[in-house]
Amino acid sequence: MTSRFIDNQDGSITDSATGLTWSREDSWQSDAKWVTWDEAVEHAQHLSTIRFCRHADWRLPTLEEAQSLYDTAQTNQDKYGATLHLDPVFPAGALPTVWVKDDTPGNDGTVFDFRNGEARPLYKSKSGRMAVRPVRL
Repeated sequence: MTSRFIDNQDGSITDSATGLTWSREDSWQSDAKWVTWDEAVEHAQHLSTIRFCRHADWRLPTLEEAQSLYDTAQTNQDKYGATLHLDPVFPAGALPTVWVKDDTPGNDGTVFDFRNGEARPLYKSKSGRMAVRPVRL
């Protein structure tokens, strides 16, 4: 069976079903630190500034884009060894929860959990154990 994901061998993975290109590693895997929502935005902007994988349009994924990666038929492991429902084309060791783009005014952002497919609000200034997996179209 052919995977819908293509490892571009440059640090990015293309989803042939959606046309999106994802960072192969989340921010925890690349920087070894948890991030607040603002730091997640800065991380994506930094990838654009350095033209990561030759592109300058990296950003936070929308909730729908993050949900498109969630697949209960796929298993992967997070940094704690727990099961994530994320295609194994992405390396093991990611954080289970990632920030997603949220244009709602106020102090709450949204995180998506690859363990159970749930989205929930979280205070933007709280890092908890969050990461970001930048995306581009």
